[in-house]
Amino acid sequence: MKIIFKILAALFLCGIAQGAEPVPIDFFYEPGCRECEKIQTELLPEIGTRFPGACTIQSHDIGIETNFLYLLQLEHGLGYTSPERAYLIVNRQYIFGSSPSHEEFFAVISNVLKQGVVRPVPEKVSPDVAGKRFGGFTFPAVVAAGLIDGINPCAISTLVFFMSLLAVSKVRNRQLILLGVSFCLASFLTYLALGFGLFRILHLFSGFTLLRSVVEKGMAAVLLILAALSTRDAIRFRRTGRAADVTLQLSAGMKKRIHDVMHRGLGSTSIVSGGLLIGFAVTVLESVCTGQVYVPALVLILKESAFSEPRAWLLLLLYNILFVLPLVVVFIAVYFGLRTETLLAWSRRNVVVSKLLLGLFFVLMALFIVFG
Repeated sequence: MKIIFKILAALFLCGIAQGAEPVPIDFFYEPGCRECEKIQTELLPEIGTRFPGACTIQSHDIGIETNFLYLLQLEHGLGYTSPERAYLIVNRQYIFGSSPSHEEFFAVISNVLKQGVVRPVPEKVSPDVAGKRFGGFTFPAVVAAGLIDGINPCAISTLVFFMSLLAVSKVRNRQLILLGVSFCLASFLTYLALGFGLFRILHLFSGFTLLRSVVEKGMAAVLLILAALSTRDAIRFRRTGRAADVTLQLSAGMKKRIHDVMHRGLGSTSIVSGGLLIGFAVTVLESVCTGQVYVPALVLILKESAFSEPRAWLLLLLYNILFVLPLVVVFIAVYFGLRTETLLAWSRRNVVVSKLLLGLFFVLMALFIVFG
């Protein structure tokens, strides 16, 4: 009897739909989105089964800015204020977030078919609406990651050595300003370029469900390993106070290469070209260590920047500004008399705390990448 009832209901709805305008359904998706895949494989095919010929489904990739703005326009016009974005909008009247109830969703379609299709025009979205969607965990996580990356022990140890070189070479006043600006600028642009390249590679992976899942789970596993190593480093350094007992640091060979680059850069005839050379080379070499934070942050940005690709680029830019901020602060402090010994003492006092915080951060990032 249930099967007969469903057939009769479908025939009835088909009769309503004949000669009438089909119900427009907007589906907003992004490549690699789990919820989108669930809707696409489970819900949308059932629409065609229950309401044959009565609905038209338009799919919009919100990685394209115009589609993202169209989604915001509809949400704004319908007064949708949930922090979770909309996935499905029926007849530009009824809006659904993730995992909509099938029966509730189909009841809305049935109601629209009975009442007749209307096409209300939503209000235009104001420029600040998009900015309100930048909330959630990702923004504060990117801020924290950028700052942690900028003051991690790898970067601090390199800065300490660089400061000692500056003291020996007696770079002062205007030359120190030129060197600092060129070094920080080269470091910022180099790290941004590295992030841009890695982000594009990760973005290509995101369109392949299995590959994306492997990348995310693999990254979470690596983060948990790094968290364990970082915690062990904190315990070891607390006991011995020896830098050699720290696992997560630049190797002796890499440190030597960085030191050689700094020597050559400071021996350059132009202080600006020397600063650019040092900033570029040191950032590339140092990324072997700093990438422990950078790559997971990029995975998180890609995972949670569902609303639009421009948002991802803004988060990437913000991350790099925060990464280079400690460099700027140190150079300003050196200009006003900060001594190498002071920075070195501060670094040694905070090794244990920074390692524990880094370990905690790795765990939180892993959990959010998997369950967020």
